[in-house]
Amino acid sequence: MKTKVFSAIAIVMLMCGNAFASTPLSRGTTVAVRITSQITSKTVGSPTAIIETDVKGKDGNLLISRGAPVILQVDNTKARSCGREGSLSVRCISTTAVDGQSIILDGSFAAEGENKEGLAIGLGVGLGLTVLPGIGFAFLAIKGEDAKIPANTIIPAVFVMNDYTIE
Repeated sequence: MKTKVFSAIAIVMLMCGNAFASTPLSRGTTVAVRITSQITSKTVGSPTAIIETDVKGKDGNLLISRGAPVILQVDNTKARSCGREGSLSVRCISTTAVDGQSIILDGSFAAEGENKEGLAIGLGVGLGLTVLPGIGFAFLAIKGEDAKIPANTIIPAVFVMNDYTIE
């Protein structure tokens, strides 16, 4: 009889232990992401980013560890003639929890280069129509500045998109 009671207590304790081993990661939880490589509007390739600080549950369990890689999506437009600036948008897609689950993220950061449209059109048309008709229009080829996001830039407002249970 004592062994049956002991076995029942042991089974209940194991079941409760497993129930408390998982921790919820709620939708809307904020994480900070650090971009670890410089990104420019003429960058070709994939930039790197990491989770800046540990993400812990309400019970103190670690859910996403600091340094976990973050997958980014980069949309860029190169600087063009007539002084049009380059633009850059970086969006956080996902990271990995301590149990290996893929965690979908939402958050972005944008940058633009310096617009030189007024300078290019002013010099191109102004000089092209008056002083230097032969070469004045060449000033229309002046490009705007490329957009840049330096390394170690932190994207502070990145959110977890769904509810997860982390083991």
